[in-house]
Amino acid sequence: MDYRKAGGFALRLTAAAAIGIMLAPASAYAQSAEPVESVLEWFVGVLQGNIARSIAIIAVCFLGFLAMTGRLVWMMAFSIIIGIALVFGAASFVDSVRSAAGG
Repeated sequence: MDYRKAGGFALRLTAAAAIGIMLAPASAYAQSAEPVESVLEWFVGVLQGNIARSIAIIAVCFLGFLAMTGRLVWMMAFSIIIGIALVFGAASFVDSVRSAAGG
């Protein structure tokens, strides 16, 4: 077997593979941010989905029981209600600020 011929072929094959990899869009950093976006959308879905809704319902029930027993602290009630409004209104708030800023 002629080792020079095999070495030349291996060199050409390696060069062709390197050029092919350099010209591929993923290696040229031209890929989309879809994986990151999907993870963040999943996280927002968890924060504003059924789990958050259940926690908010429990918090409001807790406030109701405190009010029934006469131990309701109004500052705590207002902070819980404002927190619920911020959690579930975050998307529309951010969208309105974004549109007002021209984005």
